[in-house]
Amino acid sequence: MKKAKRLAARMLVSILTVSALAGCKGGASDGTPATETSGENGEDVVQLSFLPGQTNAEVDDDAEVVKQIEERFGIDLKGWYVDSANFQENLNVRFAGGEMPDVMVIDNLALLPTYVEGGIVAELPIELIREKAPNYAKAIDEADDGTAWQTMMYNGKNYGIVNTTKVYPMAMIWRKDWLDKLGLEVPETLDEYEEVLTAFVEQDPDGNGKKDTAGMAERAFGAVFGAFGLRCVTGGFPGFTVEEMQLGEDNVPFFPYIRPEAKEALAVLRDWYDKGIIDKEFITGENHGGYAWLSHSFMNDRIGLTSAQPTHYLFASTDTSNEENWATCMKELKGLNPDADIVFGPAPIGPDGKSGTEAWSQWGHLTCITTKAAEDPRKVEKFLEMLDAYYTDIDYMKLSNLGIEGVHYKETENGPVRLMDGTDVRKEGVLQCDMGSTFLYAEKITPEKDKFCEEVTGNGYYRFQAPPVKEFSDVIATLDTLTEQAYFDIISGAKPLDYFDTYVEEFKAAGGEAAEKAVQEAWAARLAGEQ
Repeated sequence: MKKAKRLAARMLVSILTVSALAGCKGGASDGTPATETSGENGEDVVQLSFLPGQTNAEVDDDAEVVKQIEERFGIDLKGWYVDSANFQENLNVRFAGGEMPDVMVIDNLALLPTYVEGGIVAELPIELIREKAPNYAKAIDEADDGTAWQTMMYNGKNYGIVNTTKVYPMAMIWRKDWLDKLGLEVPETLDEYEEVLTAFVEQDPDGNGKKDTAGMAERAFGAVFGAFGLRCVTGGFPGFTVEEMQLGEDNVPFFPYIRPEAKEALAVLRDWYDKGIIDKEFITGENHGGYAWLSHSFMNDRIGLTSAQPTHYLFASTDTSNEENWATCMKELKGLNPDADIVFGPAPIGPDGKSGTEAWSQWGHLTCITTKAAEDPRKVEKFLEMLDAYYTDIDYMKLSNLGIEGVHYKETENGPVRLMDGTDVRKEGVLQCDMGSTFLYAEKITPEKDKFCEEVTGNGYYRFQAPPVKEFSDVIATLDTLTEQAYFDIISGAKPLDYFDTYVEEFKAAGGEAAEKAVQEAWAARLAGEQ
């Protein structure tokens, strides 16, 4: 089961990396035969390997994008591939074997203490960043809310960089053809959601004469919790992301999963599961391979509601008739069912007027230098040179994020649209070392996309980057196991709703209470400028 493998992966982090890497400094390899090559004049060319997060394709070293980046910076660029299926487990195995890339994106900041103490992530002094990447530093200074330069701090040292990123909440995406067939409008309140989703179960929206459709699966769970003011999300994969906390309106972080409002949301999901509204196979997830944000349940007429970034389906407008506006997920949907259509709708409004969906971190990619790279100052300098270029050079932004015009993307009246999808574009080296949709990128390259995303999304519960503390890092796996098991059991009816109260006590006793307190104290110190 995906969930079990994912939990086992987290257990491996502290067990494998610390012990195996303790003796590997100075001898770690990224799996390639050499760390540098010779240039045309016989000089050494620095080899730089990137792990951009959860990848879904292995980069072709001879791809034209790779060659152009190499020429631009005088490096030998290497993709560092980790299979996205059981990503963390596969990554831990490579770490335990002494392998590591030079540059890596950390999706989960709570693991930073483990990576630092395990000898994986190296210090990256802020003074050096300011010296070698002054344009980047200026952009961060201008966007800083008082936490930017402190986000990657641990025990008084800086361990990476953040990015000024335009992010948008997840959109609620409906099968418009199902709504039209049943004569239904896009719902707005939680009660209206139930009415429409019930119709999807009982009124044969796909017209096959069978009662084999459900309303939704796990990617829409976050919106139900959002109706009660909480950021309890599954993201793109089954299993709740317990390693993420929530920042309260009082500016105090907390674990949303143990709040009384979470029990109210679970009661709704439990009721919907019993009524067949929630897909009985939700634990296996909506995606079953390929591009991570594809929802096979949604595309294959199993459910009529999903949640994703707007641009996973449409590039820069709500026009579904224009094929040039179809993004990866829309193309897949239309390929399977040409008559299928979608429409965006608001997140459900709860009993107290609250609503919202998951939004990614406003500080974007959290990128670190590994101890392997830190052994060669040239690698660090090249990385910072590339970082600075991403904040000044529009052509490099396009090359890194979009690829080559006419090959990987084309310009349209709605801005740039990709000509390749999912795994194909990554094989070509696109997105391998980009820094995301920075404020400058959104302003200069994709203003149409920016406007579109703001139009079709509503309130967002943004990812809170909790200050990395060991009390939290040490118990993530345990808290994750407790939460996912309890939540899945309650939703599916394996445990009664009141089991939630038992779970909360177990969560606190297993280190959750101490972890929450430690994060709150670290956050208060950060706000006070003491960290």
